[in-house]
Amino acid sequence: MKKVNKSARSYLFVPANRVERFEKALNTQADAVIIDLEDAVPTDLKISARESLKQWLIEHPQYQVMIRTNAINTEWFSEDIQLAKFDNVIAIILPKTESVEDIKAIHAVKKIATYALIETPLGFANIRQIAQAENVNALMFGSIDFQLEMNMQGGYEELLSFRNEFVLASKLAGIEAPIDGVTVDFKNEAIVKLETQQAKNLGFTGKLCIHPNQVDIVNLTFTPTEAEIAWANKVLDAVNEAQGQAISLEGKMIDLPVILRAEKILKQAN
Repeated sequence: MKKVNKSARSYLFVPANRVERFEKALNTQADAVIIDLEDAVPTDLKISARESLKQWLIEHPQYQVMIRTNAINTEWFSEDIQLAKFDNVIAIILPKTESVEDIKAIHAVKKIATYALIETPLGFANIRQIAQAENVNALMFGSIDFQLEMNMQGGYEELLSFRNEFVLASKLAGIEAPIDGVTVDFKNEAIVKLETQQAKNLGFTGKLCIHPNQVDIVNLTFTPTEAEIAWANKVLDAVNEAQGQAISLEGKMIDLPVILRAEKILKQAN
């Protein structure tokens, strides 16, 4: 099973019916490109988009992409998932994941890295079981659809408790930290930066992007700052100099959680 880079921060969607955009997306700074057969493709173009994508995969074995299929209960899923057999498809994004059985339907075709996109109340209710399913790399939050399904108003704060559960479910399952949902106002760089920073603060390590303009902001936000790197180096230098003795740095005790956080920051920076 091919692996997806664990340090991926930005996941850029590109519509499957816009083949001319595939290489453009792959040439951005996005850590991963998701070719989308679902929301981005009109109903009457679903089949032709899949066939175009299939041909592109055959002709471009040098590129590695992720694919978002249509949901498992749609008429297109059974053919969409056959694309997982191509070697240059490194992961499947399953929209509206609601159960472990949904994940098993993918792996009946191929044991492939899978990202469970949680977008419905039932999917959220089963989030801990889904996170523990075989070959689930990470959870993704389909925050826009989820908010609509829940008839919720407002913005980021209203979904805070749900995002906390994504992080907890991922940690309990021992999988990668979750990937946050899209910011629809891609022209508002301040909003993109704010929502990405909020996701980082909560324990998310990546974000879905719907426009190339969002990629650099997301990458920069999820990359440790110079100040964070300097702090981490100070912590580890102090630990090495102490040779096992109790130590403090700038008036604060340095214990194991602090050391682990410093090590994680430097790992991310590298």
